[in-house]
Amino acid sequence: MALERTPLVSVIIPVRNGAATIERALKSVFDQTFTDFEIICVDDGSTDRTRAIVEQYVWDYGDRVKIVEQANRGPAAARNNGARHASGEYIAFLDADDVWTPRMLELTVAAMRADPDAVLAYSDIVIVNEAGEEAGRSPVRPDTAHAPSMDEMLARIWPMTIMVVMRRDAFDRAGGFCEQLMSAEDIYLWLLMREQGHFIYLPDRLVRVTFTELYPKVLNRDVGPKPIVDLIRARYGTRADGLVENFIRHRVRMLANIGVAEMSRGNMVGARRCFMRVLRYDRFHLKSYLRIARTYLPARVARALGGRAARGA
Repeated sequence: MALERTPLVSVIIPVRNGAATIERALKSVFDQTFTDFEIICVDDGSTDRTRAIVEQYVWDYGDRVKIVEQANRGPAAARNNGARHASGEYIAFLDADDVWTPRMLELTVAAMRADPDAVLAYSDIVIVNEAGEEAGRSPVRPDTAHAPSMDEMLARIWPMTIMVVMRRDAFDRAGGFCEQLMSAEDIYLWLLMREQGHFIYLPDRLVRVTFTELYPKVLNRDVGPKPIVDLIRARYGTRADGLVENFIRHRVRMLANIGVAEMSRGNMVGARRCFMRVLRYDRFHLKSYLRIARTYLPARVARALGGRAARGA
């Protein structure tokens, strides 16, 4: 009697109400040139047709696809739950609205197997819109197109997406994702993983990351700077000054830009929420006080006072 073979890679896909995109993500896994994998799809309390779509893949591919259900607890908890059900030597993460190019697993797994001391491999990306069209520049620039040292990761947010391949034992030693973090949980895990060993960077653009509307998604997951800053400070102290400052600047810029975009759409309540959130990161951000005041004016007047950016130029 033949023994059941354990897959080399466990692909973990957390999803909540992803009926519009989950099939595309699953298809990109089955289109891989590398085939020694299982898929663990963690349904984080979906209320749409997500489960029915995944069940069709279970019907078609049998035990190569597993569904794990949980009450809505967020992506960090979903990924950890998926890892608990994983049987592979490697774990690969894929978000339900993103896709892999066909050689993603082939190239990353080969790189990891060639370097036994590496704990994680990641690649460059392509940013696309919801129609699948290229819509922005990669966050990887010439100065960050390499695997980071620990000092580099403590100096700034390193441009890595969640779509990585890692050794399961290193993930376990790192303790998985911090479930108390509703956002930026990947930033903290990358630090913990870097403690376990070095990373591999592949310059190939192996992941297509879909850029979607950030409002109100970002606000719903943002809890301010304190949770992640406290964790980083407790573990790394002043070594992480650069990372903390860069993280806060990044959040201020992102929230402010979302607020300006919502103002241009006439959503003054949403814009005000964004600018108020900016002040949780930087209470001296003068522009946010002025913008909050403008959100109480009629939309047409506020856009005129805001200049080209607020008019959606």
